Amino acid sequence: MSLFKVRDLWVTNCGSDESYDHKCISVAKLSGSSEKIIVGSHNGFLRIYEPSYKKNEDGRAIGYRPNDLLLEVHLQQPILQVCCGKLVSGSQSIQLCLLHPRSVAVYNFVTKSGATEHGNQNQILLAYEHQLRRSAFSVVVGPFGGVSHRDFICVQTLDGALCFFEQETFTFIRFLPSFLLPGPLVFLPHTDSFVTVSSSWHVECYRYQVLAESGSSDQEASSGRKLTADWIYVLGESVLDIKGIVWPSHSDVVILGEKNLFCLRDNGTLKFMKRLEYKPHCLHCYIVEPDGKLMILVVTDTDMLMVYEQTTLKWSAKLLISPVVVTRVSIENLHGVLVVMSDSGELQCCYLGTEPSLFMPPPLEVTALDYEESRKELLQLQKIIKAYSKENSMSLANSAAEKELGLSVNVSNQIEPCAYSTQLLDPLSDVDKDAIPMCRVALELVPHAPLSKVQVSFIVPPPLGVSQVSHSISSLCEVTQIIVFIYLNEPGDVANLKFRIVTSYVTSTRGVPRVLQNVAQVPLKLIVTTCPASKEGEHKITINTSQPSVSLAQLFPEFIGEGTMSGASNSIGFLRCGGESCIVSVFAAKTSQRYRLQSDSFPAMCLLTSQLIERLQKHFAKSKDFTCSFSSAIPLQELFVAIDCHFQCRRDSFIMQDQLNQRATQYRVIQRRLLVKFKDKTPAPITNLDVLLKNTYQMIRASSEAFEENQQDLARTRSQLSCALELLLLLMRLSPAASHPHFDDLLAALSCPVNDSEEQGWEEVTNVAISYLLRTCLAKTVKEQQRSTPLSLGLMKDTTRFKKHIAAAIDRVTRGTHSVDKVQTNHSESSNKQQLVNINISAISSMAITTIPEGVEAAPEDDTIVPAGSQFAENRKSAPMRGRSANLLKARKVKTELNEGTNNDESVEQTGESESVMEQTLSTLERDKRFKEMAATIESPAEIFPEADDDEW
Repeated sequence: MSLFKVRDLWVTNCGSDESYDHKCISVAKLSGSSEKIIVGSHNGFLRIYEPSYKKNEDGRAIGYRPNDLLLEVHLQQPILQVCCGKLVSGSQSIQLCLLHPRSVAVYNFVTKSGATEHGNQNQILLAYEHQLRRSAFSVVVGPFGGVSHRDFICVQTLDGALCFFEQETFTFIRFLPSFLLPGPLVFLPHTDSFVTVSSSWHVECYRYQVLAESGSSDQEASSGRKLTADWIYVLGESVLDIKGIVWPSHSDVVILGEKNLFCLRDNGTLKFMKRLEYKPHCLHCYIVEPDGKLMILVVTDTDMLMVYEQTTLKWSAKLLISPVVVTRVSIENLHGVLVVMSDSGELQCCYLGTEPSLFMPPPLEVTALDYEESRKELLQLQKIIKAYSKENSMSLANSAAEKELGLSVNVSNQIEPCAYSTQLLDPLSDVDKDAIPMCRVALELVPHAPLSKVQVSFIVPPPLGVSQVSHSISSLCEVTQIIVFIYLNEPGDVANLKFRIVTSYVTSTRGVPRVLQNVAQVPLKLIVTTCPASKEGEHKITINTSQPSVSLAQLFPEFIGEGTMSGASNSIGFLRCGGESCIVSVFAAKTSQRYRLQSDSFPAMCLLTSQLIERLQKHFAKSKDFTCSFSSAIPLQELFVAIDCHFQCRRDSFIMQDQLNQRATQYRVIQRRLLVKFKDKTPAPITNLDVLLKNTYQMIRASSEAFEENQQDLARTRSQLSCALELLLLLMRLSPAASHPHFDDLLAALSCPVNDSEEQGWEEVTNVAISYLLRTCLAKTVKEQQRSTPLSLGLMKDTTRFKKHIAAAIDRVTRGTHSVDKVQTNHSESSNKQQLVNINISAISSMAITTIPEGVEAAPEDDTIVPAGSQFAENRKSAPMRGRSANLLKARKVKTELNEGTNNDESVEQTGESESVMEQTLSTLERDKRFKEMAATIESPAEIFPEADDDEW
């Protein structure tokens, strides 16, 4: 950072909302003896300034005056580059050359003296214009071929062609060899050659005579003779700008790279090189007479101006803007005034002053760091960041997008008969077309600014369908309404009623792409219809609440008057529309604060369970202490059944694909053999190949039909698995397991909804995620954390191990067992083992195993062996235990008597026999402990609740 900053002398702004680059400015003496600044924008505006240096009464410079703007004209084409030279034949004055995308024009700057006090009138007159057959990139003006007192024009195009014009006449065109992208181009008059930088980061020099000899006079030419460079220098980095320095006897080339500053002689040898410790932006070079010093000005990305004498830094100053170009101009008697311009058109004339910056950094206050307070503050900040990332991750992007586009979604509650073809309307089925409903969804787009490339997509979960998924609007300038219809498209259970509307567009002003996402819900009547409640159900779920139960008519008011639904009903049955399905019955308890759902299909209860909880929370929204809970065992067996069905369909799909590929290969082989026999000049018997071809074709058709049926079954099982998994996760959120510190990690591992791909399925991805949790945050011991078992995403052979992993993860989260607890108990376990070494042998030998008499309740310590999700876990809450496993009793009694022996006979002498007995005892305890862990993963039966119930439903 420099102590000094540049001082303003003359400042103006070249228009508004215009763009510029380093080729849009030039300094020349167009008329008279004073230098003028010519500026051309990409928007087609040409401005010519003649800065003045006037002082006021205080001796300070006045700066910009309106008279300093000599000319402002708007051309019809963008101005890519501005340069000056003697470009009109028979004239020694300086003309103005403007490069447009498809033309190059030469203008005369004319000043007419005014007869009144209004002053002089300036204008530009077109001398001539050359139309280009290719898109232009840059232009170079100079005395090509050694001519004197006039300049020629060379235009470099985007496809690597050099077009030469001798003033009003087109001369020739030549393509550069091995061209990919255009680069900087400069002309060296002493050697009459052009220097450029290729896409391979090589500095190449071509003589004008060689270019002229191998050039073509046809502008439509696309090739020519092979061109050889005069010399090549390997630079090794991309180039930002290149300048030519003309000495009395030779020329030099100064090249500004991304990391280095190079200076090459006109014969291609390196003169000097400077390593830059910053990122440069632009460059300007000049010679100081009469000493002949080469001065180089470099502007950095931090708006610092570096002044070098070759490789020596002489001065640095802070600029007030971020320039894209820097040059020099003479203002009246002031020579060497710096001219800088930004990409938005801020034009400044300044000089290097010695006015220091008045900013003084405040002194640093060094205080002792409190590590405990810092740790608490860090934890608090992490909680804030985590909460913000979860809730408001899209708030900033959506707030900016909502200012440009307003979206209004209206989902109609009126159900209409479906007017679209669905897979439910099978010709062989008895499903009535009017029995399949559909609902109307209206999306209103309100643009607050012109938008382009608007894409609206309606994403509905299967088995729902939408009349038109995607809508495209090329230009959105007024309020537009999009209407679609959502209906049941496939047979299967629905996990939830939510659907997404994704809107993407591009802003017309800046071309910034944005994406908006809205979530809405379809009405429940679109999915289910009412029917009498069934008192029997294979699967039952009970939801406990903290408020008295309410009538189901208040929770489901849209079904009042349909079937048996009345205003005082405390039971209702639901049946999925459009096909055969199981009845889901909902009951509200009359004497307690509980609700029960039961059905013969576990996945079918997912939608009604989530709707019941959502409507209860909405009904008791004003009650702050309202909660819903689920205290029964987690239904793992039902999830495992859905996993097995889905996995079996996936395996059958792979088998059918292989079978179809084999039969297709066989069909092609038979075709080739038949073709060979048909092409044979001598007729030969086809040896029943036609019969074999026909049979193979029939087998291919049968395999294709079987594969289509399998894909339908796969979609149905995928939907059932999604519903079962969604219901399981919902019940876990209502259970005490939700307070576990790693509960969110488990929910993330059990991804829902279920998605399959050709390479990997849901089972493989979820198995890897669950295994990772069991080895890290849910590990029981440190040894499990250090175990490095390779994880594979290949197709499973079976789901046995996968189901055990899920059961173990849910069991550890439900019971609150994780690695932290194990690490804390390691010390106590080691002390217990040390006590077991001092056990009295007589106490061990006198142990006896007795049975538990009937009516005696089991100790609560044995709760750890109950399998999660089993009916046994429910029954033991309401009925006493009748017996106990002999192995578990042995382990319990051994542990009790061992502790007694330790307390009573601590002075018993250890012998070799006691050590062997102790090893057997420890192995027995470890074996029984493994038995408990294996028992925890036993698949539970289907029924969740005991039949004995005191509630009145």
